[in-house]
Amino acid sequence: MPDAWPGGQLRAHATGAAASAVFALAWLGLSWWHPSVTYHFGPPLAAAAWPVLLRAQLRHPARRGPALAAVFGGFLVAVAALGIAAAARWLRGPTLLGRGSVPRRAWFLPAEAPQRGSSPSSQAGPGQ
Repeated sequence: MPDAWPGGQLRAHATGAAASAVFALAWLGLSWWHPSVTYHFGPPLAAAAWPVLLRAQLRHPARRGPALAAVFGGFLVAVAALGIAAAARWLRGPTLLGRGSVPRRAWFLPAEAPQRGSSPSSQAGPGQ
């Protein structure tokens, strides 16, 4: 029985949403406390917490609709946290590639990765 877990999917979604919010708030707190340090792990953890906890609490794969709702909800929590930190100018730390802004890298780094190549030699500077 897919929904035989006590409390069903609603309780599992509430727990996942709360975990995503806690990760996002912790990341926002760190970003406020040390704006010159970039904590790259915050938004991915906030985005992943909801679907991971949904799967863990249901003890079986969720149906397509609830699973997509959890993924989309986690993504919205992470983007909201990123927007708050960017608007407050708490993201002044270094980026992974040494130039640009953290919010821009959070959005465009996955799209740039295939163009740059995946081997360390393809990422070396000129003359190396």
